[in-house]
Amino acid sequence: MSRTSRSVPVDPATRRRWSAPRTRLTAVGLVLVAGFAVSGCSESKAGAAATVGGDRIEISTLNAKVNHLEKAYEQRNASLAGTTAQLNANQAGLVQMIYRRIVDEAASQAGVSTTATKVLAARRQVEAQIGGPEALQNKFLQNMVLPDEIDDVLRTSLLRQEIAKARGINPAAPDASDRIDAYLAEVANSMKIKLNPRYGAWDAATLSTKPAVYGWLADNPAAPPAGV
Repeated sequence: MSRTSRSVPVDPATRRRWSAPRTRLTAVGLVLVAGFAVSGCSESKAGAAATVGGDRIEISTLNAKVNHLEKAYEQRNASLAGTTAQLNANQAGLVQMIYRRIVDEAASQAGVSTTATKVLAARRQVEAQIGGPEALQNKFLQNMVLPDEIDDVLRTSLLRQEIAKARGINPAAPDASDRIDAYLAEVANSMKIKLNPRYGAWDAATLSTKPAVYGWLADNPAAPPAGV
């Protein structure tokens, strides 16, 4: 686990804004921020937080993300301190990394893609809707997405829409989200996703994880920060 960051004094309003809720995050929740605007241990090798279709997500990569999150919080006069907050950040970060790979694989199978121009246009649209670049960064950071990862999340959201179209799913249909999630779950199952037991187990049905439970914690670490 990454280092425990120092505590930074914050006023009550800021603390309420930045403290991590205890509701469950799904990877799909991360793309909703963009979507509303752009309508076994031996198998998880030593040093890998997870393997996804043979692609390793290194523990060091995950730890580095959490360290960057700590610094980003501190720059905003907030704190990501404490064991539970650290576990939440690790879990959320791992879900993001796995989900992105699932969508990339689904897009490859469907023969669809997007462009940097479309991602930039989507970003400008979201910025305009929620109050500018800083508001965008703050909104995503509350969901454990670093500023330099925002374009990746927007790209994933755009790919998700293209996959839906390729599957004959109308993105505006009431059941569109459930149908595309069901398809992504099928893709996830084919990718043989395995987690290092310290991070729990992959749950393809929810496109998320079943976090490991640590009984020595006073509160419940099993729930990463909530999606929007």
